[in-house]
Amino acid sequence: MKKVLYFALSAIFLAAGSAAFGADFWENKPFDTWSQKECSKLLTDSPWVEDLTLMAEGISQSTTGDDGQQLNFKYQIQFRSALPVRQAMVRQMQLAQKYDTLGPEQKQQFDQSAKTFLSADFSDVVVVYVTYKGNSQDKSRELDRYWQSQTMDLLKNNVFLRNSKGEQVALSKFIAPQGAERSFQFIFPRQINGKPFIALEDKSLQLEFSYPVIGGLGNGKGFLEFKPKKMIFQGNFAY
Repeated sequence: MKKVLYFALSAIFLAAGSAAFGADFWENKPFDTWSQKECSKLLTDSPWVEDLTLMAEGISQSTTGDDGQQLNFKYQIQFRSALPVRQAMVRQMQLAQKYDTLGPEQKQQFDQSAKTFLSADFSDVVVVYVTYKGNSQDKSRELDRYWQSQTMDLLKNNVFLRNSKGEQVALSKFIAPQGAERSFQFIFPRQINGKPFIALEDKSLQLEFSYPVIGGLGNGKGFLEFKPKKMIFQGNFAY
């Protein structure tokens, strides 16, 4: 009887160990212990981030970038209102500034700034941060001019969030690239008629936006899909 019980308990512990081993690092490690590699993964390859890559077909003078590779543009979409994304940004800054070597006053300043950033109120809005880049300087400058010239009025009928029920919410604010930055922000209301637009029960969260067709790349419409059931952080749906 004892032998049977021993094996049963062993199986339970093995199962629990396997579950812990399979958990993502952001679920089982405090953010201020994340490595640079882990931060990079969360910010580029996690449930809160998706890429849209537009690539030319074939290799010719007109379809080749400055690097000799196929001409391409890459958009990266990130839910910056999600707490784990902001935590990864703070941790990256900690590592870059060698936080552990800072003096008490510098640490206090850093901590206060980080606290303000991490505790920002996103209860009413969803912030989608978009970066873009290409492998052709000339065509990338065209892309710069396009996004720098965009306004809320120009985009409000072409940028949406959708849930799996087919409902959509339109853009409420657009923040264009600043200076030499190749990034901009789409901001959406988090609630419609007093209710969350997206819930954990939704099978998908989709972003639709229009982009310029430069060098024949793409068809002018970007569709990115995110999975709410994977966007869980500390037991909550984070986006």
